[in-house]
Amino acid sequence: MRSENVAALRDPREAFRAASAEPGGNRVPVVLTDTQRAALNAVADELIPPGGGFPPPSEVGVVDDFFVRYITPASAPGNWFPFAREDEFKAALDRITEPFLRADHDGRVAQLEALEKEQPEFFGQLRALTYAGYYSRPAVLLALRQLLPAARDYHGPPLPYGYDLTTPDWDEITPPGAGSYTETSDVVRINVKGMS
Repeated sequence: MRSENVAALRDPREAFRAASAEPGGNRVPVVLTDTQRAALNAVADELIPPGGGFPPPSEVGVVDDFFVRYITPASAPGNWFPFAREDEFKAALDRITEPFLRADHDGRVAQLEALEKEQPEFFGQLRALTYAGYYSRPAVLLALRQLLPAARDYHGPPLPYGYDLTTPDWDEITPPGAGSYTETSDVVRINVKGMS
């Protein structure tokens, strides 16, 4: 079989997996100083303020359990979302840490607004790590289910891999359910008058 035919048979999720962090993040977490962790917890608490039964990010391990696993270690290639390479991320964090920790709520919000305009890439990394970390925490998932009627059966976000570990590969099987199945190779394009 020719190599291009073999490539076409591969699971299309492989390319996505290759460019993404492993489920659960990096095996070896990056090490943050106490001051860096305090600043990141403060940032997370400003980005997602607690209230209405939802815990603050700083109390559910967003930094200690999530950030440290999804910031790419200096020794690894930085090709995984959110592309937060350890050395650059820590350098940017260290520049904002002291003024951020000294500021009150209004001062912190103003600093985050300025950071979003002046360093959009770093701000985007902070935001992505905070949101993804927060909404992956068991305490937050429980709060979603208990406090929001529309989320009673919410089981967590399907991202970044979709329902990768629960969806079977379709290879040779026909999808379950009523109806019929047509192989992709058997699909024929038709032109419908008036449609383009």
